[in-house]
Amino acid sequence: MMITPNFSTEEVHCRCSYGCGQDEMQDEFMRMLQELREQAGFAFRISSGRRCQLYNSDISSLKMKAGIHTYGRAVDILTGHVNTSSVLNLVKLAQNIGFNGLGLNFRGSRKSRFLHVDNRDSTMDSPFSQPAIWTY
Repeated sequence: MMITPNFSTEEVHCRCSYGCGQDEMQDEFMRMLQELREQAGFAFRISSGRRCQLYNSDISSLKMKAGIHTYGRAVDILTGHVNTSSVLNLVKLAQNIGFNGLGLNFRGSRKSRFLHVDNRDSTMDSPFSQPAIWTY
């Protein structure tokens, strides 16, 4: 099922081995992601979208059950298929649209590199209440 013109529930569903089937994403987050896709001018491949709490605690660098992905307010966009200038432009576009949680992973093989985007806000539990930019 399509959530926006360019993103489906299949692309953002939890990839856990627990069979949770979670794919609910915040409407405003998906509106922003669609806007980012349109302004970027190239297709996005999502490596991680919605996560259940068990899966998030298994794979998150924060080792928290309730990470920002568990709120349906974050995705990791694979960036290995575009050059560094395009990634930096994507970061600028994301900031202009209102994404205020940004993480860059340039480690490892080119195909595993990604940009994390989220729309955290002051109503969320810490550490997701303040804007943040980081590298992995």
